[in-house]
Amino acid sequence: MTFNPRRRQCMHMAVASFCLAFASASNAQDFPTKPIRLIAPFAAGASTDLLARTVAQSMSKDLGQPVIVENKPGAGGILAAEQVARAAPDGYTFLLTSAGIVTMNQHIYPRLPYDPIKDFTPLTIAVRMPIVTVVHPSLRVRNVQDLLAYAKANAGKLNYGSAGTGTSQHLAGELFKSMANVSMLHIPYKGGAPAMNDLLAGQVQLMFVQVPSALPQIKAGKIRAIAVGSDKRDPNLPDVPTVSESGVNGYNSDTWYGFVAPAGVAEPILQKLHASIVKALKENASRLQEQGYIVDGGSAKQMGDTIKAESKKWETVIKAADIKPE
Repeated sequence: MTFNPRRRQCMHMAVASFCLAFASASNAQDFPTKPIRLIAPFAAGASTDLLARTVAQSMSKDLGQPVIVENKPGAGGILAAEQVARAAPDGYTFLLTSAGIVTMNQHIYPRLPYDPIKDFTPLTIAVRMPIVTVVHPSLRVRNVQDLLAYAKANAGKLNYGSAGTGTSQHLAGELFKSMANVSMLHIPYKGGAPAMNDLLAGQVQLMFVQVPSALPQIKAGKIRAIAVGSDKRDPNLPDVPTVSESGVNGYNSDTWYGFVAPAGVAEPILQKLHASIVKALKENASRLQEQGYIVDGGSAKQMGDTIKAESKKWETVIKAADIKPE
């Protein structure tokens, strides 16, 4: 038999590939064998922190290993996202992401240290949060039509607060301005809490804010909800119409939180993580809804499609409003 070094090399490569595939399958089958880190991009005690810890606690029981929440706030979620993007693709580190981290940031920050499409693998959208338009009681508007009339009669005098430039609250306001053709002054704050405090004090007149953050104040009568930004009414605010049905047709500022893993994680491990997250969401659905969330728990493909579609949508809004980093 003639010695063929190229043939022998191919055989060695095939054997190596088989061994690597076998080892990966074995690792996936045993996963997890050590604690898992869930990186949360916001401070401990925030409403998103409750979501992270609720899911992590249930996953720990389901997977038989601790799922430890690590809070890494700052820079609009960029620090947390970068950490997970650079983590080993072994399933032991994953991220609780806001919609903004993977659909808005890349259109605002010119040197973003991660690529929301290439650096992450979607797991699932966990919860959705319609953004509700709320006003201070001193502003004599009770619905969207009242708000439009007031804005047009008081050009340049209407202001709205947000959690900061480029946040989902800010962009919801810019989308409303462009679609309703009204003028409003944006007042950015360093976080949603100080913005809400100034709304309660009457220092700003309105906000476009996630339902979980506003629900307690709405129920207490301290602020007035006039419309929700989703395509259908929020079950937590059934008597509050949508912006679209109130006359601004097609308006949708629905936002969400979900989970992503670093790119390159083996498919069987992704499936285990997805199944465990969805199970956790179902187990805690009532508790999460009480906090103002709408549980989703869809497929990884649905999340990937949502990220791509919303990235295009918000890119248009960001460019039209010429939004730049603070």
